[in-house]
Amino acid sequence: MSLGTQAEYYQLVLAATYHADGLWGESTFELYARHLPAGQGYYVVAGLEPLVEQLLSLRFTEEEVQALRTDPTFRRVDESFFESLLRFRFEGAIDAVAEGTPMFPGEPVLRITAPLIVNTLIETRTIQTVATSTAVATRASRLVEAAEGRPVLDFSSRRTAGPEAAFQVSRSAWIGGVAATTNARAALALGITPMGTMSDTFLAAYGDESTALDAYRLHFPDLCHLTLQDDDPVAGLARYRRFAAEVHTVRVDHEDLAGMSRAVRAELDRLGMGHTRILGSGQLDEHAVRELVRGGAPIQLFAVGRALAAAEGGGLRFAFRIAERQVGTSMIPVRHSGGAFAPGPKQVARGAAGDLVLLDHETLPPGTEALLQPVVRGGARLRPLPTATEARTRRAAAVAALPAEVRDLVRPSRWPVRHSDALRAPEDPDAVTAGRLSSRPARSP
Repeated sequence: MSLGTQAEYYQLVLAATYHADGLWGESTFELYARHLPAGQGYYVVAGLEPLVEQLLSLRFTEEEVQALRTDPTFRRVDESFFESLLRFRFEGAIDAVAEGTPMFPGEPVLRITAPLIVNTLIETRTIQTVATSTAVATRASRLVEAAEGRPVLDFSSRRTAGPEAAFQVSRSAWIGGVAATTNARAALALGITPMGTMSDTFLAAYGDESTALDAYRLHFPDLCHLTLQDDDPVAGLARYRRFAAEVHTVRVDHEDLAGMSRAVRAELDRLGMGHTRILGSGQLDEHAVRELVRGGAPIQLFAVGRALAAAEGGGLRFAFRIAERQVGTSMIPVRHSGGAFAPGPKQVARGAAGDLVLLDHETLPPGTEALLQPVVRGGARLRPLPTATEARTRRAAAVAALPAEVRDLVRPSRWPVRHSDALRAPEDPDAVTAGRLSSRPARSP
């Protein structure tokens, strides 16, 4: 995770150009969502803790720097640039919205002040980590909303692109409100409830169903969560009949999940297994879950895999854009069209009636709170960040506080987001923080 070249190639080119031209001063970049996908009324911030961990440990290895030295594209780059990469450290400032907070388009969720070269080299990593985590947390939150109190379980691990991605998806889904995960690392490292079902592969490995089931019950008597065969789930219940009282959960994975869950429920009740819960799985997303719940399907738990694993992106487009940069000894707002949506560093004030986006130096209106809070100064954490479980608790309370029409899964209403007068008139010289003194002189990194 510390490799500096985990970035886009052109960003290395831009960094080398800045270095050659002496653009060594500070800059402030802001991360914000441009818009929400259709049918989505909010998004849930996630990914801050892993991003901070990455930035504070970010390094360029000697092998990476040597590879750049010998790359023909960099043949005209001065040796001082490569030497600066070997000394690369993140020593900047980070202000951020707490994980688990619901947010809306055009609101900065992250503000990073660091040398322009540093912000350029961390752009891709920042967008990847926060955007992906946020998309998963938001999908999980919507699934929980759709389930109306029935637990949603994260079964995404085998559908993600590698073990690190699987861990981050499970962490983000937990923040979003899932009740359990199949991911062992997330369960052990983060205290997430583990959950899974015994597979048909286990039965095949023993070669005899009765022997396999007896072994499972002997060694893990409290984990009697069992899978029913896909082709005929009702008939599959027969294999569990002799120890029916011990079966906690049966998993039904079927294209007609509503109809099959009713058939399985009827057979469970006939066999005296009224205590056994049905875990529904398949091609489930928030809309399918909502339809099953509102249709009265007798499903007590929902296992979601692909929809969580594929949540990355999902139409939620993030931008990491420059809001101000150092010129001489002053920080000057960036007004170019390629910069942030408005010049100058910004804050988000939240009140009961809506949000106000304002310049960072403006006074917050009475009865509002500032969402962007200091997290890192001088390349060091100011305090431990909230845990994933604490972020999960924050999300549950904050999303529940949103109006029901904003949380609607199909045609949500918009949460009011206003801009301050100063922000709406960026050409006014008094509307932005012009000439703010930089905390450090411009110097070669």
